[in-house]
Amino acid sequence: MLCCCGAALAEQTDDAVFFQQNPQHVFNSVFGVPAPASRIVQGIEWQFSLEHSNQFAGGRTADEVLVIDGESSVFRISHKQRLSACWQAEAVVPLIAYDGGVFDQAIDDFHQFFGTPDGNRDASPFDALTFQYTNARGETQNIETPQSGIGDVQLTLQRALGCFATADSTKAESIVRLGIKLPTGDADELRGSGEVDVFADWQSGIKTLRKRWYGAASLGAAYLGDTEIFSNQRRSALYGSVGTQFAINHKWRFITQLDAHTALYDSALRELGDPAINLGVGFRYLAGQSYSLEFSISEDIAIDTTPDIVARLALSYRPSLVSRRR
Repeated sequence: MLCCCGAALAEQTDDAVFFQQNPQHVFNSVFGVPAPASRIVQGIEWQFSLEHSNQFAGGRTADEVLVIDGESSVFRISHKQRLSACWQAEAVVPLIAYDGGVFDQAIDDFHQFFGTPDGNRDASPFDALTFQYTNARGETQNIETPQSGIGDVQLTLQRALGCFATADSTKAESIVRLGIKLPTGDADELRGSGEVDVFADWQSGIKTLRKRWYGAASLGAAYLGDTEIFSNQRRSALYGSVGTQFAINHKWRFITQLDAHTALYDSALRELGDPAINLGVGFRYLAGQSYSLEFSISEDIAIDTTPDIVARLALSYRPSLVSRRR
């Protein structure tokens, strides 16, 4: 049953400091390190988001070979459901596509124009698709033809701390969340790990930093199921985010977000064996009581541990409480 008590005080994701994004390259994305939790909504929210990334990285050691060259598109459908004054459930279904893409030339031209390092991008064929990794045991994962399909579905349950059954959540309260990632994606096509992952995290309440500036932080841990495709994976990971929001006016929000997680593999390659750190910047537009739009661009702060660039568009829709009561 949907709880509408105290709805005037309920949180909305418009108030959130974070985007629900977690840009990762193809070999890290198979595991269940989640995006930051959303804030509790008044009743129901649907979010439809599209993330497109250009990925070019790789290296070689005495025992390992890694090539990441291609583009990925992830269309996520997220449904959030208010369960009571303090509880919320969410389901996220990702649809994933890999191909050679069309942006290699443009990105190389950008690097050449500004004189920034391009990782020898121009030495490889543009708009090719090669996702390949061979580890020290000789186990190889290789994708050279376009792939698409469902990824690993994620289910979560969260509670606002300091909230009581007779009161409503507020954005000043911190959140705890438990989640599970189900093996619904094809591991051979790198749309999942083929195993169940579980995670738990905490997110601070939204803090007022100064006039119209707000901030928050989150920290969590994930237990990763033992996959058949990567024998050198790690079984656990820590992850976290720090974000700020600037309220430009009553319609526009400017958001910065730093996401990080510990290494997911025992590897001498920095793409796999180093902590991943990513910076995202973007805007949220509050189109009305029921709609909001988001746009963001993300970059790898720790070089090659996340995609070179990720663009994200998202639409959030919340049926009004008035219409649901009729």
